[in-house]
Amino acid sequence: MNRAIIFVNGNLSDLSQAKKIITKEDYLIGVDGGVKHILKLGLISHAVIGDFDSVSPSLEKKLKQICKEQRFLFPTILKYPTTKNKTDFELAVDYCLEKKFNEIIIFGILGDRIDHMLVNIFLLAKTQTENRSIKIKIIEGKKEIYIVNKGITIKGNIGDEVSIIPVSEKLEGVSTEGLYYRLIDDTLTFGSTRGVSNVMNKTLVKIFATAGTALVEHNKA
Repeated sequence: MNRAIIFVNGNLSDLSQAKKIITKEDYLIGVDGGVKHILKLGLISHAVIGDFDSVSPSLEKKLKQICKEQRFLFPTILKYPTTKNKTDFELAVDYCLEKKFNEIIIFGILGDRIDHMLVNIFLLAKTQTENRSIKIKIIEGKKEIYIVNKGITIKGNIGDEVSIIPVSEKLEGVSTEGLYYRLIDDTLTFGSTRGVSNVMNKTLVKIFATAGTALVEHNKA
């Protein structure tokens, strides 16, 4: 498995979802203060990336100690200046692209800062558009958000909500199976609310598109 799991410095009161999916093969990345979530899970990050403005002195000391104990095999600490042209999260995404991961899962990205949340989602949409083979998913509580450009299959329960939100100018050739309001070779445009709050009427949903990029949100009941 060639998968990276990124922990951003957002509020993660429930780490049970992360605990369920992490395997020994996963590559764990702490984005600045997000590394604390990895430590709370009793795990060691493979990389810590950021300017460390949200890393306390005690946490930084702990990371350095772990590094010594692991004989500097990991974590890889990539510390950047505070004044820079990219956010810590974008630097982490760049790192994943350099490492050629074929799947990226993100925790802690949905926070109180709407500007950060929007730019991060747009960054992931851009990344997916330029690297179409990469699977990208955000997990936040009962929400799972996918960045999709071709198609996706979602497992869930009848009654779960699924929203299809274009993040490109057009999402063309959209067809669905397993949703109450079925789409057949439709076009959804950027800013349209037509794909919002659909409902699963089967436990397996399939979404297809011939062109464009979408954010697909699965809200578990």
